[in-house]
Amino acid sequence: MPYVQPTQLIRQLHLAPNQLVMAVTGGGSEAISSLLQVPGASQTLLEAIVPYSGVALADLLKRPPEQYCSEATARAMAVSAFLRARKLWHKSVAAGDASGEQPPLMGIGCTASMKSHLAKKGPHRVHLAIQTPEATTVANLVLTKEARTRDEEEKLTAELILDRVATAAGLTETIRIGLMPGEQVDETVYRAQPSWRELLQGDIRACIGSGEPASPADHSGAIMSGAFNPLHEGHLEMAAVGEQILGRRVDYEISIENVEKAPLDFGEMAERVEQYEPPQRCWLTRAPTFVEKARIFPEATFVVGADTIVRIADTRYYHDSEKKRDAAIREFSEQNCRFLVFPRQVKGEFLTLDEIELPTPLRRLCDGVSPDLFRADISSTEIRRRLSEFG
Repeated sequence: MPYVQPTQLIRQLHLAPNQLVMAVTGGGSEAISSLLQVPGASQTLLEAIVPYSGVALADLLKRPPEQYCSEATARAMAVSAFLRARKLWHKSVAAGDASGEQPPLMGIGCTASMKSHLAKKGPHRVHLAIQTPEATTVANLVLTKEARTRDEEEKLTAELILDRVATAAGLTETIRIGLMPGEQVDETVYRAQPSWRELLQGDIRACIGSGEPASPADHSGAIMSGAFNPLHEGHLEMAAVGEQILGRRVDYEISIENVEKAPLDFGEMAERVEQYEPPQRCWLTRAPTFVEKARIFPEATFVVGADTIVRIADTRYYHDSEKKRDAAIREFSEQNCRFLVFPRQVKGEFLTLDEIELPTPLRRLCDGVSPDLFRADISSTEIRRRLSEFG
């Protein structure tokens, strides 16, 4: 590939049809100013975000990340930025500021640990992720510690961002990045199945995770929703008991967007759906709330824990509005949906449906599972914590 100066590369990037939202946690912010210094930036940059504080990053990702400087955090930032780009584009169309076909959209996430006024115990490193409708691309770089000034590390990070963005945009030009002996950029590309691309783009509301053709109308009639990170014995036991009670297979459902968690990128989608083997079936949706799930899967019985039914009844999830909460419950009834409620820990207590206070219209839609049939109460969070300690 021919090498060019950063300014020349940016000019080419501004001529490309791609539009992007960029989120960097501080290190790499020079890439934003570099884009803005070259005329034509309005054709490329929809928005730039610098969630520098922990609170700001948690707000972007909907919860504090398990590790602030990591590949996982960069990927979550990138897909969040992509969804923001999609939202801004649709708002532009609605306002009459844009027309025609949606341009290729891109979300950029970068988190870095660089030289500071205080010596850092860990390595200096850069984690960059780029989300497009076709792929989640990750670039990780460990820098030789104390070999550069902060300005030099910042310049290198900005050049890495611009170079990889240009590659993702289909440009053939590249920047010569000044790596030292022993340094290398480790890259991974997670490519999407066609239905996953349509789901991320918002063209469809649901698809089978494995990629097989199916309509949401083909659901089994029993749905267990969750993050399933990971799928564990408690989930499997719930599904088995649910199948026994309902007399039908329980399908799993994972929303790629979540009310309280960062959205899923293509790598995470692949990791989640690979946990299932026939006859198990897992749906991927864009339905972060149960009202949206009910619209996709009418006439379904949702297999849930007591903690979930408490959240469904909590006005906090309806902007503190009882009216909106009650409207949601009415829609469950209108969609002929019900809830099979398993005992779970709720605020430190192991509770059954009978021990939970619910609005009467919601309780009418619920059937409880006896603790004699199900007592498992392990969480995916606890499993990840144990695996992390073991590793």
